Amino acid sequence: MERRAKLNEIDIVRGLAILGVLMVHSTSFATVDMLHNRMFGVYNFLNIFSKIGTTSFILLSSFVLFYNYYPQPLTFQRFKKFYRNRLMYIIVPYLLFSTLYFVLRWYQNGYAWDLSQMWPSFWSKVSQGQAYTHLYFVFISIQLYLLFPIFLFLMKRYKWLAASAIVIGVGIQWAFFLLNREYWQVTNRGSWSPSYFGHYFLGAWLGIYFDRIKDWLIIAKEKITATKLAAWIALWGVWLAAGISYVTIFYNARMYQTRYHNALYDGLWDIYTMLTPLVLIQIAFLIGGKMNTSFWVGRLRHLGIVSFGVYLVHPLVLLVYRKFPVSGGSTLIHHAWYAGGFLLALLISWVVVTALSRLTGWSWLLFGSVPKQLEAAYADPRRDGKPAAKTTASA
Repeated sequence: MERRAKLNEIDIVRGLAILGVLMVHSTSFATVDMLHNRMFGVYNFLNIFSKIGTTSFILLSSFVLFYNYYPQPLTFQRFKKFYRNRLMYIIVPYLLFSTLYFVLRWYQNGYAWDLSQMWPSFWSKVSQGQAYTHLYFVFISIQLYLLFPIFLFLMKRYKWLAASAIVIGVGIQWAFFLLNREYWQVTNRGSWSPSYFGHYFLGAWLGIYFDRIKDWLIIAKEKITATKLAAWIALWGVWLAAGISYVTIFYNARMYQTRYHNALYDGLWDIYTMLTPLVLIQIAFLIGGKMNTSFWVGRLRHLGIVSFGVYLVHPLVLLVYRKFPVSGGSTLIHHAWYAGGFLLALLISWVVVTALSRLTGWSWLLFGSVPKQLEAAYADPRRDGKPAAKTTASA
């Protein structure tokens, strides 16, 4: 069976998503320290409106998996290779970075270097994605990779499940939210995959039916109709309304201690973060044709390719940077310090991941498939003006 066309634009979406992650993490201290500053509204906006990274990566991962695997026959060898790659490229980096961040945190807290205490604590945190604040995303990804063959089999076997994927995913997600609030009280709810089933199943639906729906999703001047234009305006309108509302309730909660029902937070978050990847895909396809001619679009694609490594490394940069806070001075200096945290987290982690991926043969231990993705992307024959053979979207 012929493999589906490669979608380089997905790398641009990843680049935009990792910028969101970096913005959230680099402004987290500012939402506390700058609470009474007149620029607090800006920091709150940047911190909350940028909460698109984890959910976008989950949706993109699901999209790529179903886009690649759904048309292919299910075989033992295919899934053997699938699990081997995830063991090598996801679980190994997760364990190594969990160890690194656990040891750093243990040292920061001044605990005794006693293996009888460290070992149980380490495995307790690793088994819940809590070795450091950002590693819950990798833990969620592992859960979803384990479930993927089951979902794929069911959606191939029962076509109505594939067609109804979005409704089913959102339904399971909200059932988990409600049951957890009323009965289970699972700690670290965000570390468990049912919290993201709406995003995951939307990604699955997009991946399965992308060839049918891409003319409706992708904005192209030559394909504009009144109906499509109305759909695009509605998408952006609902997305902006949900995002601004989500920012507003956090502003009121932080500034005025206004209390809202949990369902409002979850509802606005769900709408905003499920629509965001659709908007990012539209942006990516609008600018994607320039990835080989525009410096900035090309860099954005490159950032997307190395985004997994940047995600793992950047908290270490911020950890060191925050050891040197500014004290006193004008407000402008404080704003510059927060901006500096974002820029250094971006640039240092980007350079480190790229350099290690290109100059070493062992960087896959740290960054998974990033080295192979870099090699494949920049060996693309289309960069030499030759027609490219059809390949899959990069997973």
